[in-house]
This record gives sequence, C-alpha cells and structure tokens, in this order.
Amino acid sequence: MRGGNLKQSLASGTSRIAEVTLSALLMASTSYADLDVLGTLEAPEQPAIVEVAQKPKGERSILVAKGTIGEEPAKPVAKPRARRRLEPISKISEYEPELAEPMTAPGQSQQITTPTLETEAAVEPAEEPLAEAEPNIDTTEEPLAEESAEEQIVAENASPLEAVTFHGITPGISTRSEVLSDWSDSLSGDSSAETLNFQFEGLKGVNVNFSGERVKAIAITLEKPTPITEMITSMQLEGVRPVIVSDDAKTRFTQAYPERGVVLTLSDTAGMVLATDGESTNVQEQVSEVLLESITSKLFLLRAKESAKSNLSQSIADLEQVVTLERKSPDAKYRLSCHNLVIGRAVTAERYAAEAVEIEPLNPEFRLQWAKCLGKLARYDRAVAEARKVLELPGVEPLQRAEALEEMGQLASLGSAEVAERSIQLHSKAIEIADSLANSEDVATRHAAQCILIDAHLAIATQIAQGNFQDKNQAVPQWIERASALTEALIDEDAKFLPQRLQVAVSALAAATNLAKPINPKLWVEEAEETVKTLQEETPDVLTCSQYDWQLGLAYLHAADIEHLRSDSASAKKFGKLAEAKLSELSRQRDELPDTGYTMGRLYFQIGAVYAVHEEDHTSACKWYDQAVDLLLNPVPVTTLAVPQQHGDALVSMGVSYWRTNDRDRAVELTLAGVELIEEAVDAGLLGSTSLSVPYENLSAMYQALGKTEPAARYQVLARKVNGSLADSPQ
Repeated sequence: MRGGNLKQSLASGTSRIAEVTLSALLMASTSYADLDVLGTLEAPEQPAIVEVAQKPKGERSILVAKGTIGEEPAKPVAKPRARRRLEPISKISEYEPELAEPMTAPGQSQQITTPTLETEAAVEPAEEPLAEAEPNIDTTEEPLAEESAEEQIVAENASPLEAVTFHGITPGISTRSEVLSDWSDSLSGDSSAETLNFQFEGLKGVNVNFSGERVKAIAITLEKPTPITEMITSMQLEGVRPVIVSDDAKTRFTQAYPERGVVLTLSDTAGMVLATDGESTNVQEQVSEVLLESITSKLFLLRAKESAKSNLSQSIADLEQVVTLERKSPDAKYRLSCHNLVIGRAVTAERYAAEAVEIEPLNPEFRLQWAKCLGKLARYDRAVAEARKVLELPGVEPLQRAEALEEMGQLASLGSAEVAERSIQLHSKAIEIADSLANSEDVATRHAAQCILIDAHLAIATQIAQGNFQDKNQAVPQWIERASALTEALIDEDAKFLPQRLQVAVSALAAATNLAKPINPKLWVEEAEETVKTLQEETPDVLTCSQYDWQLGLAYLHAADIEHLRSDSASAKKFGKLAEAKLSELSRQRDELPDTGYTMGRLYFQIGAVYAVHEEDHTSACKWYDQAVDLLLNPVPVTTLAVPQQHGDALVSMGVSYWRTNDRDRAVELTLAGVELIEEAVDAGLLGSTSLSVPYENLSAMYQALGKTEPAARYQVLARKVNGSLADSPQ
C-alpha cells in the first residue's frame, strides 16, 4: 500500500494477515429468527454449490433461466502434485517449465483467498438502543495536505454563491421593513402577513414570501412567456449549471440554478427533451414564472442526485456545497460516502458514512454503507458488526435485509476456510429475498433487487472458483451466464445500468484465474473495452471515467494472469502492459484502499513471472520484480485482491529469479518473507500446511548452497514434516 496512511486505521497494523471476526455472524440471536439465518449458517460437512432457484416459485420469478446450476452438491477434490527444488511457485495448464507446486492433502482446498475472521473481541449485540449508539468517529485534526488531483477537479466544478436581487431586494438578506420601504404599497391588506403581493409594470404579479421578518422567496409571474435564453442573459445565469425538474406526470418543468437561487418555470414543454443535468432541449422553451429564493441546500442536493451517474465531479462538488450549507445533512454525507468509495477514497468515504449514521442511527441504508466502507478498509470486525445491526434495526425492509445479507456474504468470503464456506449460503439467502422483489411494480425497488441478484451470482461464481469444488469448470460459467442475463435484462430496461456489464466482465475474468482449464480471456476483455468506451463517450468527467478505467485495468490484469496460465506469454505480456498503463496513475488516487499497493505489486510480479517461467529470462524478470518488491513486502490485510497464498507464492517465486541472477541476499530475504506470510496464513487456518512445502525446500537449497548447514537442515526437516502430513492424510 502506498503512502502508509492506513496504518492506524487497520486492525492488522503490523501483521500481514488481518485478524477479524465473524462471530457476530454466527451467534444465536432472536432478532434473526424471522430470517432463518441460524439455519442458514449451520456449517455443512463440505462446501456445496448452493442450489438457487432451480425450480422457480412462480412465473413472476426473475430467476427463470436456461439450464440448471449446481444440480448436485460439489465435493472437494485433491490432486497431489510432484514438487521440484528451488523453483518458482506458479500454476499453468499443460505447459509447466520447471515449476514447483505444493502438494495438496485430500479434502484440502488448493486456493484459499481469505483472512482468519478472528477478532480482538467477539462482537456482542448492542446493550444500548441503537438510537442512542454513536459511531466512533476520529475527530483528530490532521495536518493540511496538498490538494489532490481529484480534489482540484471537484473544486473546478464549484461556482460562487450569489442570490439574485430584484428591485433592490435579495432573498435571504433583505427584511420586511426594507421591502415595505423600497417598494410601493402592498396589495395585501395586512403588511405583517406571511406573503405580500405587489404590482410592477410589465409583470402580471409579484409575491414575496417571508420567514419571520426576512425575505424567503420572491415569486414573479411574467406578463407573457419569454424565451429562456433572454431570461438567462438578463439574470446573468450563463455560467451557472442548471438542473431540470419535472412533476411526476412530466407535464410541468422547471429549470433551477442553485448558485443563484433561481427557478424558471417553463410554459411550453412541447417536444422537450428531458436532461438530467440541464443540458438541454430541442425547442426554444418559454419562461412563464420566475422564483427567486435564498440560497439553500435543497437545489444543490437535487442537482447532485441528477448528475450522480454521469458526472461524479459535479455531484461531489454539489454535495460538498450541501454540507457547507447544512452541516447535518445525512443524505448528502451518505451520497458523498458512496461517491468517494467508488473512486477509491475509502477513508473519506468511511468518515462521511459514520457521520450519516451518527445523525440517523436507525437508517439502514446509511449503516449498510458504513459497513461497506469498513470492509473496504479491511476493518472486518466492525464491518460485520454494522452489517449485522442492519438486520436488527426495527422495521427494516426486505430489500435492506437482502442487501445486508449480501454484504455479510462478501465479508464471510474473506474469512477462514470454515467461515468462507458459509458465504454461499448468505448469498443464497440474499438471492431468495431479492428474487421476490425483482418484479416489484416500484421501479426503484425492482432495480435494486436486480442489482443484488447480479452481485450475489457473481460472488457465488467467484467463491466456487476460489474454493475446492468438483466440476467448477462447468458450475462457474453457469453462474456468470446467469449474472450476465440478469444484467442485460436490467440494461434493456434502463441504460444507466450499463456499468453492471463491466462488473460482469471483470468478475468473469477474476473467477477464470482460478479455474484448472482457463478460458480464453479475449472475448471478456473485448466486452469490457467496448463497455468502457460507451460509458466514457457519455461523459467528459475525469473522475467518472477513472472508475471505469480502473475496472478495465483490473480486467487486463486478470487477463494477463489467465494467459500466463494458458502459457501464451506474448498475450500475457501484452495484457500486463495494458494493465500497467491503466492502473499505474490511478493507483495514486486509490491509495486509501489497503489492497491498491498490493495490486500494483502483483501486476509487476505477474509481468516478471512471464519472463521467468515461460522464457527463462530471469534478468528481465527481475527488472519487473524490482518494481514489485517494496509493494509486496509492505504489510497488507487480506482482501479480495490481496490473497495470502498468492502473496506468499509471489515472494517465493521472485526469490528464485534473484537467486539465478546472483542477487542471493535479496533472494533469501524474499523467500523468508514469503515463508513468514504463508506460515501466518497456515496458523490462521487460511492455508493448509502443505503450502509450505516448496518454500521450505527452496530455503533449504539456498542455505545449503551458501554453506549454512544448520538452517538448511532445519528447513529440510520442516519440508519433510509438511510433506509427511500429506502422505499421512486419509485417502
């Protein structure tokens, strides 16, 4: 991780393995009774591919699909492999040039990508009512940092605030006495009334609304409709970005200018094209009414919501303006959290989410967002506790239950092997609830439920791919295909969900890196490239495009890994360099995420491994490894990208290349670091002891060559011990 700015916030601090808990997930609690979570969480004897919606409950079920998924529970499979001495740890299919692979005990998973979900302390149910519970928010002032590139982009989208003055009266500033003094007598009989009416030449009427003794708004009715371009010029609104608002029936439209407190009512909407951020229309609109208001947060919040999908920079700028005007706006803080998490500013996102929860502790949407932020920061114990609280909140809706269960499934997948087995069951429960809502007549509910279904299907595909299941080469594509079908149906209904297509492509590639028979990644890469191109054509915003570029970079990274497994070195190098071009600059923006540095280190290692394994060019390999070393030696908690086995294997494999280029001190250093990491993972229950076979053999051979017989003999004994545990395992 670059910058090291998360050392204080990560519970794992100096450890390479995040120690977190899911005890809260597994505890008996009466609040779970109606969800049947206790039954769901009973550990099966072996991991199983959960059968979900094989028989649709009714014709309205969205899970009707072609074919079946997981018709029989999958059973673990073990395929012991011969080891070789002092070789990189790498897995490729068919072609294996001098590779050493760890032996695997029967019934033991070969690919484990989880941390020990063991805590500092078990999470107990809250003793105090949730309404009184307050999140722990660190209010310590930090030294001022230089403004980042994304902060500069957001600042460029902010405009100065200046309310429009009408005949010397300014909403929010002028008083009743000033109005009565400066203007002619009111047409209203009572000068102390909440609304006073006035007459001006050329206008049909002017109404002034007061809040106490201060002018709140001025409503002006024009004598005749006036072209909107004339109104914009006369009121000097040219540099202000408007937002178009309509009523539910789409029969009445207004165009609002938040920085000026101006709302223009459009009298003729015939042929009008509705825009979400004020870009415009295909006819010359006419303005019939003008409303001048004091500058408040409501129009900024409205504009922020409308531009959220198309322009994150503008939306963030508006939300920050809302918080400036209304410090206790939980909705703005929640949305700021969502946006910042998307672009990788996880610490900022967590702060905003915690503040939203502090304001509204009983809001399940806010609390679930907080749990997501905590999870991204690898604060898993607290993330589990907050997700669990969502299920305990009074009156929580089924959709929010499904979202919370899906998040808990994501967190469970980061647990030890025993806990990770339960993740599929949690995803399945989320699918069951979301499926019942996926045909809701309420559009927002229907779309949210469909998104949960997509997330859950992709998560199950990934979990099966990473786990030790039979027939996963057939099962994983089925789950991916189901997710893809759900995504395309959602996009057909509303094109704003096009990013979900990118999500499917990246997830498919990530899952494929763990398959024994890797797919050709090129079709999925093309899907990702075409989707990103379409998305970026729709917006010029750098921040919005950056999230798509990051996902495309990950797609290239996974494709490079797959091509390495398929022994296509030319293609692996091509995708690796495409990944570097996309990810290297964006990684600086995302350095608040614990696995960003690891991801870059893994990328450099992956490119180097192609040279080392397929071309026996260890000199070229070490040039890439030089960029990877510091990033991979940094402590990093386990995340969906930072995997203990792959992390340790990378260090051990790099050690081989440094050894062969006669940099023996670096070779031993990296091999010891890899051994330490794998040993911690074994102790935590994340990996089997046989994962240490090759590292121990390599260390023994290195020390023997260096004439250090005592450590050479010690590591040889350790290697025989872990290999013996394999031989002694029941068949």
